[in-house]
Amino acid sequence: MRKAIVAYDRNRAIGANNDVPWMGRMKMDIQRVRALTRDNAIIMGRKTFESIGHALPNRQNIVVTHRSLEVKDVTVVGSMDDAFRAVESGRMPFVFGGQQIYEQAMGSIDEIIATEIDTYVEDADAFFPELDPSWHETSREHHDADDDNVYPFDFVTYNRY
Repeated sequence: MRKAIVAYDRNRAIGANNDVPWMGRMKMDIQRVRALTRDNAIIMGRKTFESIGHALPNRQNIVVTHRSLEVKDVTVVGSMDDAFRAVESGRMPFVFGGQQIYEQAMGSIDEIIATEIDTYVEDADAFFPELDPSWHETSREHHDADDDNVYPFDFVTYNRY
């Protein structure tokens, strides 16, 4: 199974100025991402990788780019097809962003694990694609804002039928 993991606002915004707008302010989302992707493979674009600044530990980090990139603990590939082929045996692939990578992967993934954040990012410049009718919500778990999570949010899973 191939999955995408993403957090977005009410307008499906995932980024602004090559940064995650709620970074460090949504603790439960970060904990969930760590738990789900640990010991698996994350597939991301170069800009997403550069915004993180390093390979995430305990994961196979795969970066899709046409530029030269040599970084310790990162597998660099030139296409989404190459990225999926590069996933090591026994690891689940998680498409990790950004916008172009999500767009390229939509026809190849089976499940979307989303954190839907109840806010609007005013200066957003990267968005998660709209879902076509083949996608269906299969679970939703609501959480109110609290000291560790500045916005109310829902953990939502979508599957393709």
